[in-house]
Amino acid sequence: MSNILSIFAPKNGFFYIIIYMSNIATRAISGFVFVGVIIGSVLLGAYVCAAMLLLIMVWAMLEFYAIVIKDRVYTGKIIGLLTGVSLFISVFLYTQDMVSIRVFLILIPLMVFLFVSQLYSTEKNTFRAVAYTITGILYIALPFTFCIGLMFPDGEYTANILLGFFILLWANDTFAYLTGLMFGRRRLFERISPKKSWEGFFGGLFSTVAISLLIAQYAQIMPFYHWMAVAVVIVIFGVYGDLVESMLKRNLKIKDSGNFIPGHGGILDRFDAVLIAAPMVFFYLKLFEIV
Repeated sequence: MSNILSIFAPKNGFFYIIIYMSNIATRAISGFVFVGVIIGSVLLGAYVCAAMLLLIMVWAMLEFYAIVIKDRVYTGKIIGLLTGVSLFISVFLYTQDMVSIRVFLILIPLMVFLFVSQLYSTEKNTFRAVAYTITGILYIALPFTFCIGLMFPDGEYTANILLGFFILLWANDTFAYLTGLMFGRRRLFERISPKKSWEGFFGGLFSTVAISLLIAQYAQIMPFYHWMAVAVVIVIFGVYGDLVESMLKRNLKIKDSGNFIPGHGGILDRFDAVLIAAPMVFFYLKLFEIV
């Protein structure tokens, strides 16, 4: 393919520019569609929003269990998915006072069965399979479950915090990328992600904090300084979320977790920041009794 491209672009790389702009356009269009679906789901109410988060969570777990096969480990993905889904639904129902705390008892036999089931597996590396299966639950299902806490800050559903959370995540991702593309020189974490730069990090940080002040004008569920603090938490731990997934992909020697979203890779690639940022945002808001 590279030989063919070199024929068409011997002088100024014009053909390369066309390909590059085409990729950017594809990424932008698919990104806008995806963002629209998420915003629409959040605004349509608790059940639609929860269904959207649950679907994304299950898809991300399926991608995770599919890519770890590269490490020659066949996980107990069915029991992992059942545990993750049970955890998510249990928390959602409990948050709305639809069930008692006893609903969480269902997680006990599921976790026990996870270990016992591997005794009957004929695959190698069965204990590593248990470890990967549990990692899928803790790394993906648990963070998405924390998003439920952002949906019900005072026991009633509100879109403000969760929607603000996603907007700030997207803002950081966008402005960090653009700033890094234009000014990036000093590598942020070259061993894991050679393209990330300190310039991109601070560009994302300043832009995201500025946008948090705009959000605070419309979403007055908490004071502006808490929105600013949430923005800082999202930027820092969103970057860590990206780096953790990059570390996973480097270990497995893959580029993307999937190809579901054109120009963005898989669902896990698109929501890697959520997996580390959501628990820390919930922790911050809980610490100050906002949720």
